[in-house]
Amino acid sequence: MKKLLLCSFYFLGVLFALTAKPKLADRVPHDAFLVVAVDDWADFAEKIETGPFGSFSRSPAWEKMSEWMESEMESGFKDEPGLEEMMETLESWKDSMKGEILFSIGGLDRMLESEAFDKKVEEGEEMDFSDVGLPFITLMMETGKTEKDLLKTLRWMRKEIKRSDGDFAWDQSNVNGTTVHWIGPERDEEKDKKMALFMQDEVMHFVMGGEEHVRDVLLLASGDSSERLSGNDQYLDLFDEIGSGEARIFLNFRPLMSMLLKMSENPGLQMPENPFGLTTDGVVEALGLDSLDSMGMQFDPRGGEFSMSVALFLSEYEGLFSLMETDDKEVKLRGFLPPNLLSASSARYDMSQIWPKLSAMLEKMSPQLMLLVNAQIQAFEDQIGVPFRKNVLGSLGDEVISLSRLNPGWAENLDFLFSDDLEEDDLEQLPELVEAPTNDVFLIALRDPKLFDQSLRATLDGAMQGAELFKETKHNGVLVRSMRGLEQAGVSISYAVADKWLLLSMGEPQLLNQVIDGMQSEKKSLWDQKEIKVALRDIPEGASQVEYFDFSRLMDMLTPMMDELMKDQGLDWDLDPGDLPDFPYFMLGWAKSVKGGVVSSVKLYPKAGK
Repeated sequence: MKKLLLCSFYFLGVLFALTAKPKLADRVPHDAFLVVAVDDWADFAEKIETGPFGSFSRSPAWEKMSEWMESEMESGFKDEPGLEEMMETLESWKDSMKGEILFSIGGLDRMLESEAFDKKVEEGEEMDFSDVGLPFITLMMETGKTEKDLLKTLRWMRKEIKRSDGDFAWDQSNVNGTTVHWIGPERDEEKDKKMALFMQDEVMHFVMGGEEHVRDVLLLASGDSSERLSGNDQYLDLFDEIGSGEARIFLNFRPLMSMLLKMSENPGLQMPENPFGLTTDGVVEALGLDSLDSMGMQFDPRGGEFSMSVALFLSEYEGLFSLMETDDKEVKLRGFLPPNLLSASSARYDMSQIWPKLSAMLEKMSPQLMLLVNAQIQAFEDQIGVPFRKNVLGSLGDEVISLSRLNPGWAENLDFLFSDDLEEDDLEQLPELVEAPTNDVFLIALRDPKLFDQSLRATLDGAMQGAELFKETKHNGVLVRSMRGLEQAGVSISYAVADKWLLLSMGEPQLLNQVIDGMQSEKKSLWDQKEIKVALRDIPEGASQVEYFDFSRLMDMLTPMMDELMKDQGLDWDLDPGDLPDFPYFMLGWAKSVKGGVVSSVKLYPKAGK
């Protein structure tokens, strides 16, 4: 029966995690660390079902997998007399979820307020999760259920657990006029370690954190406190920027930073003394983690479509986040990207600033370590006779492009590799059979292509001390250098410098050659396709990055992978290639800098003729 109940709670946990109008947001403290909310669970689920992702739940593959899972559950719990009643109970509660759902975590400082935690830190022992104090955890859902239904469910749980010789303690108390049910494995256990369940205003509450947190939730619900999430400026500003959608996730990094600060003040949690003078505070500050403010995501399935927006707010661009600065430069969609790609990305980032920013970060973290790194790099530059940082890294420009295309023979190779027809003689073709599923090309704009090319060649020649590392060929007048000795591993790496661009290719040369051809002609590009041109109208001015992904081509890759994975795991789902949906959509996304951070958005668009 224990595994039956674990299965029940797992099912509920997954269901709730996928799902704040002001009503429930009013019951969450303003300093909550994590909030996951859905305005109307039933409506949201229906819109997902009727939108693009509904093609999966309506597919024969989903039906077969559901039948298999149902059969496995019945088989695994066939000796459990309470299975049918459990499924009915779960279904009843699921069907009652007609409104808002909100899950939150707060009170992170409590994780450090544990005697077991302090003792193990003091003694330098290894800790596990049970040694850490529990934060405040709250799950609320609007429901058609009543206190009477809750009592009935709790009685059923107590009966089934006791029948299976399990431990189930159930106490009741009155908190601010509300009946609160406390459940846990042991009757004498502290309330801080028990779960509190209570109904109020047709809202079901699951609360961890003891009576103190229950009182806070009830106080917020009564309207007697102004310290609520719905009044948090971070929360309001973030979703004003990206919209609230119909479901959202909010992360407030300030409580996390507060917890890290307390950890850094604990002598037992400090970095051990080291020759580089690294400290916990120094690493956090150098990486810029203390500049994290908040992050949010919103999901919008309205109108049979699906879009998602994200915002990351920072107090300043420091450490790792300094690499995200775009200097407000707008992305350029280049015409040399060929059509029929799996994915493509164009972005404005000043690559010449990567090393100065990384070195500044390292200098802040440890001047001694930076001195050592600089000495090693300088020795390398002196050995090869090339100022690598200045001539190579300093010649990089402020545009980055990546593109990938499915390897046309990959699916057939995978099917053959795992088939019963594979013979020993076929192993000679192993490099071809295990090649990557995609061919990829990366491009970086160059400030000084000639200086970069000469310096990179001199660097590679100096490092290899005369060894023939590359094989040189020409395509359309452009010199392509391919790394030798990788053919046996089924890998191909090449690079070229053409038309003020560094091109790096991983995979077969056809895609690289197409890009080179596109630079020298006016062929139709990816961005010229009709449905993509229409979708590009949604990209706002000032976007520094644009992303494209073709999900219909991804399904071409996943279908053989899933089939072979099922065979390898011995899963009898009896899937045919046609059982999986085509998912005829492409994704177009963008990112741009705003005051205090970065926002981005992605949206699914139907493919023409699908």
